[in-house]
Amino acid sequence: MVVVPVLLRAALPAPSGYVNDFASALDDSAEQYLDEFLQALERDTTAEVVVATVASLEGMTVEEYATRLFADWGIGQAADDNGVLLLVAPGDRALRIEVGYGLEPILPDGLVGEIIRTEILPEFRAGNVPRGIGRGLNRISQIIRGEPQAARRLSPTPANGLPPAWFIIPFFATFVGFGSFAAGLGLRTKTYAPLAAGGMFVGIPLLLALAVTSLWWIAFLAAMGVAALALGYRRGLSAYWMGMLRTGRPDSTRRDETFDWIMGGAPVASSGGWSDSGGSSDGGGSSSSGSDFGGGSSGGGGASGRW
Repeated sequence: MVVVPVLLRAALPAPSGYVNDFASALDDSAEQYLDEFLQALERDTTAEVVVATVASLEGMTVEEYATRLFADWGIGQAADDNGVLLLVAPGDRALRIEVGYGLEPILPDGLVGEIIRTEILPEFRAGNVPRGIGRGLNRISQIIRGEPQAARRLSPTPANGLPPAWFIIPFFATFVGFGSFAAGLGLRTKTYAPLAAGGMFVGIPLLLALAVTSLWWIAFLAAMGVAALALGYRRGLSAYWMGMLRTGRPDSTRRDETFDWIMGGAPVASSGGWSDSGGSSDGGGSSSSGSDFGGGSSGGGGASGRW
């Protein structure tokens, strides 16, 4: 007897619009309201958000089922891949929000997971599936429309919306310290590369810190940078750093040599000779379309939940 894999024998349902209630989880009024709501969302933003409830996942995981359904229906515009699928399987007590690649920047996996945990699952666990679907779609709509406060941060922040100083300062200090040390090495060894890299590592964090912290913290970062610069300048006297930064080989120079400014480093050997550049790679992708939706490809991310 030939055993047909589940993924091949399972027939996917055909879409009937923005709201596809195959599991009869919604009443007529809720279905009509959500359909009009999602139509308006696509009309205003071009993003296609689709709901599907199914009686069974046909032996598949909710992730597998959602991925197949998303690609088979072609949710989202083909050029933008800006579709979202909310799949609910009440019989399996599982749901999935599948997000097209084009919407991943504003609907990353972490935020989608938070929507499931805070908006949908509490209602599902209380036995109110229609309300959970509605709350989830409302939050997704707010984010796509760019409404203020829709994409809440996943970590605690103070009232001004900025991360606390105890988190920002160590982060910036790491870049300032390493950048200043590299700049000091570049100054001592007369090599442009570490000097330029160090300048970027120091300048960008200081500008960002100036925008989000007080002048006292800026003074602290600047003082630390000066100390690291002096340390790097002193360490640049060693034969190791002098050789590594100027020739790419330790102990290949002497302190008493006179140097001109150079970019620094040694060329990289390759099979065809010496080269200072690397190779490149390219990739491809595929998409499928179906139904009356825009022809978006398979989802780029998302999150799942159970209740």
